[in-house]
Amino acid sequence: MALYAACIGWATFVERDYGTLVANDVIYHSWWFELLNVWLLLNILGCLRQSMRIGVKISMLIFHFSFVIIIIGAGITRFYGFEGNLVLKNGETSSFITSTQNFLNVLVSNELTNNATPRDIEPLNSFKEGFDITLSPYIRYSSFNVQKTVFDKTLSIRSVGIVNYSLQALYANARDSDKEPTTQEISEAKKENHYLATFEIEYNGIKKLLQVSNRGEIAIEKFGNRYITLSWGPKSILLPFSITLQKFEVINYPGSQMPSSYASYVEIHDEATKDTFEYKIFMNHVLDFKGYRFFQSSYTTDVDEQRKMIYTGTVLSVNNDPGKILTYIGYTLLILGAIWLLFDKDSRFKQLSDFVRQQKVLLFLIGIMIISSVQPTLAKATDKQHLDSDGIVAKQQIQTFMQYFDELAQKQQELAPLLNDTSQEAIQRHLESLKHVPQEYLEDFAKLQIQGMDGHIKIMDTYSNEVIRKIVESSTFRGLEHNQFLIGLIALPQDMAKLRFIHVKNAQILKILGVTQSSFVSFNDLFVADSLPDIYAYAAFPTEELLEKFKQGYKLYHFVITASKKSEAERNEFDKQILKLHDKMDYLMPFSIWNYLRIFPNPDNIQRDSKQAQNNTIGKANRDLQQTNIDPDTFHKLHTWQALGNPFLLKDPLLIYFYNSLVTSLQQGILQDDWSRLPQALRAIHDYQERSAGILYLDSMRVKSELFLNKTDIFPVSQYFYLLLGMLLFFIALIAIITNKKIPQWLGKTLHAMLLLVFLAHTVGLLLRWYIGGHAPWSNAYESMLYIAWASALSGIIILRKSLFALCGSSFLAGLALTVAHWGFMDPQIGNLQPVLQSYWLNIHVAVIVASYGFLGLSLMLGIINLILFIFRSPNRSQIDTSILSLSAINEMSMIVGVLMLSAGTFLGGVWANESWGRYWSWDSKETWSLVSIGVYACVLHIRLLKPVYIVFLFNVMSVLAFYSIIMTYFGVNYYLATGLHSYARGDVQNEINIRLFICMGLTLLLIVSAFMKRKLLYTKDLYD
Repeated sequence: MALYAACIGWATFVERDYGTLVANDVIYHSWWFELLNVWLLLNILGCLRQSMRIGVKISMLIFHFSFVIIIIGAGITRFYGFEGNLVLKNGETSSFITSTQNFLNVLVSNELTNNATPRDIEPLNSFKEGFDITLSPYIRYSSFNVQKTVFDKTLSIRSVGIVNYSLQALYANARDSDKEPTTQEISEAKKENHYLATFEIEYNGIKKLLQVSNRGEIAIEKFGNRYITLSWGPKSILLPFSITLQKFEVINYPGSQMPSSYASYVEIHDEATKDTFEYKIFMNHVLDFKGYRFFQSSYTTDVDEQRKMIYTGTVLSVNNDPGKILTYIGYTLLILGAIWLLFDKDSRFKQLSDFVRQQKVLLFLIGIMIISSVQPTLAKATDKQHLDSDGIVAKQQIQTFMQYFDELAQKQQELAPLLNDTSQEAIQRHLESLKHVPQEYLEDFAKLQIQGMDGHIKIMDTYSNEVIRKIVESSTFRGLEHNQFLIGLIALPQDMAKLRFIHVKNAQILKILGVTQSSFVSFNDLFVADSLPDIYAYAAFPTEELLEKFKQGYKLYHFVITASKKSEAERNEFDKQILKLHDKMDYLMPFSIWNYLRIFPNPDNIQRDSKQAQNNTIGKANRDLQQTNIDPDTFHKLHTWQALGNPFLLKDPLLIYFYNSLVTSLQQGILQDDWSRLPQALRAIHDYQERSAGILYLDSMRVKSELFLNKTDIFPVSQYFYLLLGMLLFFIALIAIITNKKIPQWLGKTLHAMLLLVFLAHTVGLLLRWYIGGHAPWSNAYESMLYIAWASALSGIIILRKSLFALCGSSFLAGLALTVAHWGFMDPQIGNLQPVLQSYWLNIHVAVIVASYGFLGLSLMLGIINLILFIFRSPNRSQIDTSILSLSAINEMSMIVGVLMLSAGTFLGGVWANESWGRYWSWDSKETWSLVSIGVYACVLHIRLLKPVYIVFLFNVMSVLAFYSIIMTYFGVNYYLATGLHSYARGDVQNEINIRLFICMGLTLLLIVSAFMKRKLLYTKDLYD
């Protein structure tokens, strides 16, 4: 198992360096890896046979036998199943799919016509091996010789040589048919995988050399009266039916270009029965017909005459998987066996449970099942409609708005002298005024609704928090909270342009900008001082002439252009920081903040929503867009909210009124301490949103929930309390053991109650994110860390509550998980889900597998605590040995639950993948490292069977080291390998993680070496016999 885990772990690094094709052909599809799988299968069978002889219980046999079934099912899929793709344009019909695997395709024909008779020669094992190996970092090409009768004559094909394009030449012996092909190391042109193969063809008594590449080119030669065509690539597979694409439809989230769903409306015609039927294929909704499964994979696009992207067709993935049922039986047995193991009275888990007098697992599992598999009704809150009597904004109202224009213009003239005073004293006064915006008005401003670029509707409080964290990289600036900061950008752009609040980490950039005494710069620092009048003029009235002056005055312009031209891989740290600063600058150009404030719904939406309020058709579309017949373009247009853009170029009188009213009332309040106009300005926008937003308008409960979550900072506050309680529990328990004194019962109950309160607050925060986002809160890196912390705390509170050390470990681990979530490289924003993530199988998979990280993390913490206790061991402190043994038993219990959940969660992910896109195991880096982790922890749990002398010390050391496989599964794949579906980010995040990881590794090594000196603790027969 250790060898197997090492091989597949190594494969993920091969994939990162040389590409997926190389990893597949060198490792996953190689003969030796297939042999390794057989060897693993035989080892499991051998262990099962031996276990049956000594009377191991049925639960253990079922769990381990499930892996036998899974491996056999995977083998059937590997050798007898196939995968392909079907690409169809609108209105197109086809009865062929193209394979995902490459073949040497041979076509022999009388003449070069479309009616030529194809003869596909699939590669033999020797060729297949040679072909596979050639698509790898090293060329190990096994020659083959295929003979086949075509048109009553023998066609002979013999491999001669193959070369990587980067070598720029064929083998020296490639054209010498008398020599055997040699093995030659290829260039490390990573992930290019461009090859040229040479074959000797003999037919009709004529022998020739033909060369083909894997780039799609073909080779054609005449052999007497026949033409032979060679191609290296996918082959066509004939279906027993035809399929027609009637229409392809993409539905974006309202107000964004992010797809919510895409669907293919197809018609299937059975050639045998002459039956015809229609079907709708979309993500997580597949077509099963005659052993073939069709999955919505992607789509094709084009550009119309107006340079607008249009969707022209569909891409369906197709598979024929005879091993699916057997594999699913294996998954079912695995889950049943895992649950049975936890409750079997003769199982190892029960033995450990008796040892530490704990039997609270049932409650935990019930809790996990409820949280994992049930979508709360909170996420389906009814959309509240607030419509006036006729459902439209009356012209009389607009006329009412217009009468205030003259009054607003007079007020703006009155405020102009005060606005033009941008001295430091005036700016300081303005900042102080911003701090004293009346709380009720500030809250009304915070409740304004805004549509993000991904179409997600949020409140202004959330958006302003995002803005200040993006620009200042903090939650406050000079005593201004996030809403006050955004009001400053809206009302006083020239004042804010002089303030240094843009955080810059790169010293070289600061030197270029002439800032030496601070790591913060102002907007004005980015430009040459003499050019600032032109910059402000360009922001208000952009012209070609002013654009040139902008380029000349912008100190970083040439650096930005240079960095932009580089690929992501070519950009160094300086380039990345330049682009990051440029992005911040875009928010701070005078008046440019209005490009991002999408707070005005489409007024055309009022009438439509009022007409459809009874049947709530659009409301249904908003919750389940892929199952409606609403025209996507109409839906998208009606529910796309507007940003003002440049206020000086506005033509809509209503939007002009909103802008002038809001800005003037804010300026009047800041400059004259008169906030009397602000309630009316905010109320006008609120009313407009309520009338025009339709089904996207957030009801008052949603708004209050989001505002409460933002204000309370539940997760950062929980983080500090978890860490504080964890350290407090540790020191209290450590002192009690060293002094051999019992902890007062009231103190233990008090600490447990305090931890329970923090956990309840944490739970409320997760439920609020679920309600606000409309989906389970584990869809990205930030949310998954929140959930890991929650699972860690739950494991301690329910299962291990009678052990203060175990409670300490779970509390401290929960705090560490929340700390990682708030390090800065994880995005806490709540957004919309991609179509592939809209599956209940995903909720179950992520809930189970991420919860397993909590239990395995608890094993890590208990292992660390035990190693610390080893350091304090002495002949006079026998109570420490007793505590080590008890904690070791709890450690193993936690690890057993964690491994069982990790195994179940990993294979539940396979079910999700198979039901979503037709492949339950694709050796994606994430799932591969999940399997590595299962192997690592399986070795740790079974090492006691070898009966090493110092098993207690060894087990605790391995429980600590094993967690690095989980770190690799989570952070290594997501932020370092970054090759699969589960990847979150790359780049400078790696450096931040690497530094902290190396520190942790160093501390771990120091702890193990220190504890090694007192490792001689013998195990007890009750625990390890």
